[in-house]
Amino acid sequence: MKIDLRDFGGNTLGPYDLCIIGGGIAGLTLAWALRRSGLGLCVLETGGERPEPETHRLSRGDITGYPYFPLDMARARALGGSSHLWDYEVAPGTPRVRLRPLDPIDFERREAVPWSGWPFGYETLAPYYQQAQTFFGLPERPYTPEAWSSTTTQPLLSADSAVLRTALFQFGETARFYTFYGPELLADPHVTVCLHAHVLELLTDATGQVVESVRVGCPGGREITVQARCFVLAAGGLENARLLLLSNRTWPNGLGNAHDRVGRFFMEHLHFLSGVFVPRERKLIPQLGFYRLHACNGVWIMGKLALQETVVRQEGLLNYCVALWPTDRSALPRRNNPLLWGGYEALRVLREAIRHRTWPEHLPHQLMRLVRDAPRLVPWATSRLLALKAKSQTETKSPVAFVLHHMTEQAPNPESRVRLSRRKDAFGQPRLELHWQISRQDVESLLQAQQLLAQELARQGWGTVQVETLDRIPPSGITGGFHHMGTTRMHASPREGVVDPDGRVHGVKNLYITGSSVFPTVGFANPTLTIVALALRLANHLKTRLT
Repeated sequence: MKIDLRDFGGNTLGPYDLCIIGGGIAGLTLAWALRRSGLGLCVLETGGERPEPETHRLSRGDITGYPYFPLDMARARALGGSSHLWDYEVAPGTPRVRLRPLDPIDFERREAVPWSGWPFGYETLAPYYQQAQTFFGLPERPYTPEAWSSTTTQPLLSADSAVLRTALFQFGETARFYTFYGPELLADPHVTVCLHAHVLELLTDATGQVVESVRVGCPGGREITVQARCFVLAAGGLENARLLLLSNRTWPNGLGNAHDRVGRFFMEHLHFLSGVFVPRERKLIPQLGFYRLHACNGVWIMGKLALQETVVRQEGLLNYCVALWPTDRSALPRRNNPLLWGGYEALRVLREAIRHRTWPEHLPHQLMRLVRDAPRLVPWATSRLLALKAKSQTETKSPVAFVLHHMTEQAPNPESRVRLSRRKDAFGQPRLELHWQISRQDVESLLQAQQLLAQELARQGWGTVQVETLDRIPPSGITGGFHHMGTTRMHASPREGVVDPDGRVHGVKNLYITGSSVFPTVGFANPTLTIVALALRLANHLKTRLT
């Protein structure tokens, strides 16, 4: 059942058995898995059925650490959540989302990686990973490269190697959450889905150990209260932590934050272009098709090179993979990423204000950023236009080498964190401030992994890797992947984590969290499949507890 709070005239909703805060991937998966459980369910989604400019602006925040994407660009507020941002085109007009489970080593506690380890192993999530495949229109087919090999496409670069392995990624359908699961739940009489329901605060009893209701802001400035027996935060890797910090009436530091863990350990996947692999002979290039995006039995897949888990353990490294990007020259492309420039964000804010006929936010500040970045924005825009024109006039040349696109795990770091900003949003609440930190361990592990890759490819006789010399740590050019993880980490001890192994917030009897914010460590795999698997696991737990 759909309730749009723009048209709702009441003051309260409920009581429900379960209130799910967030209608993104995690929240919709949880609601879908519980829709036939007999429980009274309510889903609170801050946006509408599709992204809207007014709601979108609520995602703005401040960046004070290592340069990062504008926070409103890296998140989507609408039914279906981040699935609105998935745009990896496997063919023109055919977007897909990249999927892979975490590796068994990602769940282990490793001496070389402080704060590492999940409170359970890979085998606990394995059955839920299989179920998660169906949410993306994929068969329950393993992620072993052997299961996808053929006589024409094989993982040749890691064959018989004690150092390298081939990590396989599958590409699932992107729109299912906002074209199927979301609409189906809107029409389901057993589930109440509230749109434009912006949760402001979780309200507890006097002890702070039981959440009794949530305070919800509505368009136009009204507020309502939603009551339930149990609550689940499923608002994303950043917003989950923010809502706990904002809920500070009983606990001044926020719910679940008795030991100052909420918001800490923010992790991303480090994306970095560095090094070029030049095959020994050009005739070898067509044999490496397994490492390029291709369809196999109706499923789009891609192989990437990774280190064997034994090597990761022995060398004390972070988990790591690398994609091979074909190039028609044996030189590293420039790592210009204007999305990280303040001037680019200022242009985006000004353009949005003009399009929607509103006054730009902090206009003097935006103009200052624009002027400061003009010396690099103008050459970048000019070169971009010339490159697009040249591409349209000439045919793509045959590849002669492969640029190495590294994607690596980031080590848990309590100083990499989110916290509340001094600036306020449209509801008068503190925005989010992201202080992303990249450690020496993060970068040195990546560099050592690249050296091992280069040595092994040379030893096998496949070719050489031109390794780039970096002049500083961290080097410029490292970006993230819109993967916000770790801010409400899972741990059996309340001194080291925010939620217990079931996802329940330490010290609060009826509040759970699901999504990437509970990841203690993150591997190199995109978090999406693990998010769905965790939500399915939590659904099983709640069925037992609430019914």
